[in-house]
Amino acid sequence: MTEKDQIKRKKIPDVLPETLRSLINSLQTATDLKPAQVVKMMKKAAVSAEDLKEWADYDHPVTDSYGRKLIFKDANFEIMAMSWRPGDFSTIHDHGHTQWGAVQIFGPAEHATFREEDGFISTLARWLVEPGDIVGVGHSLIHQMGNPTSDVFFMSLHVYGDVHAQSSITGDARIFDLETESIFRVNGGVFYALPQEEIDRVEEGPKADFPTRLRHMVELIRRLRRMKEAGAGTNGRDLNKIIEDAFSSDHRKQLLTCLSANTNQNDHQSNSIYWRALNRELKETAILQNELYKEQRADDRFHKYAALYDSLICQPCMDAFIRKYLFFFSEKYMPDLTNKKLISIGSGTGLIEAFMIREMGVDYNNLYGIDISEAMVRESQKRIRADVGDVLSLDPGVQMWDVAYSGLNVYQYLQHNRLEEAIQKTASIVKPGGYFVGDFITPDHIRWYPNVVYSDDKKIISLRTPALIEQSGRMFQESEIINISFADGPMRVTYAGKHKRFLPPLHRIRTYFEKAFGGQVDLYDAHSLEIIPEDADSCVSTRYIVVAHKA
Repeated sequence: MTEKDQIKRKKIPDVLPETLRSLINSLQTATDLKPAQVVKMMKKAAVSAEDLKEWADYDHPVTDSYGRKLIFKDANFEIMAMSWRPGDFSTIHDHGHTQWGAVQIFGPAEHATFREEDGFISTLARWLVEPGDIVGVGHSLIHQMGNPTSDVFFMSLHVYGDVHAQSSITGDARIFDLETESIFRVNGGVFYALPQEEIDRVEEGPKADFPTRLRHMVELIRRLRRMKEAGAGTNGRDLNKIIEDAFSSDHRKQLLTCLSANTNQNDHQSNSIYWRALNRELKETAILQNELYKEQRADDRFHKYAALYDSLICQPCMDAFIRKYLFFFSEKYMPDLTNKKLISIGSGTGLIEAFMIREMGVDYNNLYGIDISEAMVRESQKRIRADVGDVLSLDPGVQMWDVAYSGLNVYQYLQHNRLEEAIQKTASIVKPGGYFVGDFITPDHIRWYPNVVYSDDKKIISLRTPALIEQSGRMFQESEIINISFADGPMRVTYAGKHKRFLPPLHRIRTYFEKAFGGQVDLYDAHSLEIIPEDADSCVSTRYIVVAHKA
């Protein structure tokens, strides 16, 4: 007879729901359990959220990170119900004496697992579970659970067991306090900001990688803010100092080291697991910082991006290819720009247009920029004449121009079914004999597109996750963008959202311009400035310029 068989079994209360009684009976009659076996038992028992309502505890104290109630305790296993209000999150933890177990989750929970190795802890995965999912629990599992929603309440069912009889199966659990690089040994809930009397002992803990520590700090700050707002105090924790520490510029070096270790020489990510974790934790940081600093403006997604745009995008592109192709255009097609009137469509911050005025002889009063983003226009008005405007509203009755310019593939951000209309509108406000010049990206631009873009001093960093998507037979490149700035000292994170660009074939772009302008249309590789043949599908750099002559 095994040691497990010798354990005296506790009688199952008749008042328990039949599904729970079935689960308990399976646990009591089994031997040498593994997590996978417990998962099967839970599936077979088919416990529902309704079966757990007696143990619901959504009114748990704000100092507790979730509600926690015991359903049944036997000599070597225990069954508990957890209640999750919106925003509730456990700390990163293990399960004490637990050798086997499982968790069934009855709501849209977020679940994360971690690896502790050689004095270092990192995120293995973080994902949203489907309601009803069951997760196995072993002795080596280090994880975190929480409710990321703003309005959903749900419960979860937890089974923890050991081959030996234990007074508390989850006793002597480890909480990983990544702020202080400590481990707290506890015999109760794995909550944030525990008072000292609920910590059994403190040990030296592992050092965390950048995204893992950042998310720990975000959830710690969120819990402390709730505690403070509820008048429950913060158990001696200084919220302002924790916020200062979480976003300190001291962490920039670690971020740069992590990025270097997980990208190649072309700044393409080389570790998809790390990349997903980093982006997820930075998005949560952006959400928290918006709450803390009230900076995000929902009506203009470029609000914070505009201030960073020059360092991240415009100046590097100016240096890489725009300056070169603008001089090329001027020398080959319009040598004297002194008295020419030029409109810039999608002028952004005005940096390129200021270059035209400063170095290409365009008169300040003859250059005018429009952009749909108020934030971008505010930046550009520091350099050029500019107003909020839409290419689709251009009116030849207002003014005609010698040159229409559009940089950084602005036209491909338009609704795909209005691209040809936009080109026709542009042609309508260009004088006969005038030109359009601008750049576009090829359908295979994603092969070049970097995942990380740095400012020259690496105090501004942009993370980009591109994807090719098909909609109604048309191809788009959608890029999710997160910007991180240390320019003013502390780290500020901005989620810039998903930006979608239409990827029409090169011959279609050529055809649109030929129809609208009625004259010669030339396409060049934006970097090499080599002519692109009419039957080409792409070019070496994946960027190309269009020069269209108005007949």
